[in-house]
Amino acid sequence: MNNITFTQDNCKEETTSTWLVSVMQFGLKFSLFKPFEEFKLKMKEVKYTVYKKLIVTIMSIIVGCETTIEINEKLGVEKLSLNMFGMDTAPDQSQINELIRRFDEDSINQFENIHNKLFLEHSNSVHSHSRVVVDCDQTGLIANGKNFKLAEKGYFAKKKNQRGYQLSAAFTGEASETVAMFLDSGNTHCSDHYDDLLKTILCKYKDQLYTGKLILRTDSGFGSIENIEKLLSIDRLKFITKAYSTVTAKNIAKGIHYSEYTQADEAAWVYELPENNGVRNIIVQTLSSKGKLKYSMLITNISSKDMNAVEVFHFYNKRQTIEAFFKMAKNVYHIKNLRTKEFYGIYGFLWLVFITHNIISWFKCSILRGTELENVGVRLLIKRIGNIRGFVERTSEGIRVNIPPITKLSKLIADALCSPNYIQLALDI
Repeated sequence: MNNITFTQDNCKEETTSTWLVSVMQFGLKFSLFKPFEEFKLKMKEVKYTVYKKLIVTIMSIIVGCETTIEINEKLGVEKLSLNMFGMDTAPDQSQINELIRRFDEDSINQFENIHNKLFLEHSNSVHSHSRVVVDCDQTGLIANGKNFKLAEKGYFAKKKNQRGYQLSAAFTGEASETVAMFLDSGNTHCSDHYDDLLKTILCKYKDQLYTGKLILRTDSGFGSIENIEKLLSIDRLKFITKAYSTVTAKNIAKGIHYSEYTQADEAAWVYELPENNGVRNIIVQTLSSKGKLKYSMLITNISSKDMNAVEVFHFYNKRQTIEAFFKMAKNVYHIKNLRTKEFYGIYGFLWLVFITHNIISWFKCSILRGTELENVGVRLLIKRIGNIRGFVERTSEGIRVNIPPITKLSKLIADALCSPNYIQLALDI
């Protein structure tokens, strides 16, 4: 048997996260980080500017840091990515914590403006000539510890007697882009920011609205009569929502014979009521796992020529894309691990997550287009692709990153990054 010897010799060969360096290079190439250069925040700048600290926070999201403490470990070794922004080392977690704590109301406005600016310039859905579907929903962020600012008791799915915050968002699943976001205390109802969500959505999708290609899809929390009337008042807007109350659907269902339903799924049947001034009401009967029949009602102004009742049922269920985004954001971007107890700090970090997610989506659409990685989820990109290391070679002619094709995933990402459509960015470091 051969002897194995362990040493403490200095290994001078530099490596880098292929995932991180490629996303950051993409962002620089398309000036996605430039709006952050003008970000205003009152805090001392000794070694690191506010801009550099924001960039490091974005990097921490891209590599999936669960907390700011992991910045030291995960980003401390990323010399190449840091060099792109004039840094030899990363600020430690205490400096990032202080950055996040300093966020205030003006910071939130700045983040929103940056998000909107980048979205209007680079969004695939905004520049699409096809139909655009935007989903609206709300999710809770639990904050039971002491001194969380503005945290209140409220509704948190499958959790009782919890305190925290409510995150309302608009999301387009086909392009996987965040459209809008608002954070409130835990006792805030999703309808409280509905007007703001609508205003943001309509401002971003003016062309789609004008051509009748914008569809809004919401769950029952937004399905009050008042909210439906708001939607009907917006010319050319198409929508589908679940009615707020299930009692009305249950009462109507009493007069519908079972034979009149059309089967839509293994345990779901639909019945469409007579159309009323262009508004369609579809009763949905579902059989629960416990053998009980439950009723709900879908309300839409999408023409029956475009979608029959069964198609409306399945189209509405595709609203799960925003629910999947929330789940991913909590478990991959780790937004459930609140970085601070300051309300605006939490709010600002969420904006950075929403902006970073769009950058990743645009990276996928641009750099990974036509490859096997184009349609993979963010979880796989961060958890698996993010662990693939490349060897850095610095020469007078530029920087080369060699990606050994040891595994199928490393070969796939190497093929994508080495293809002609990925133009290497010259780095002045």
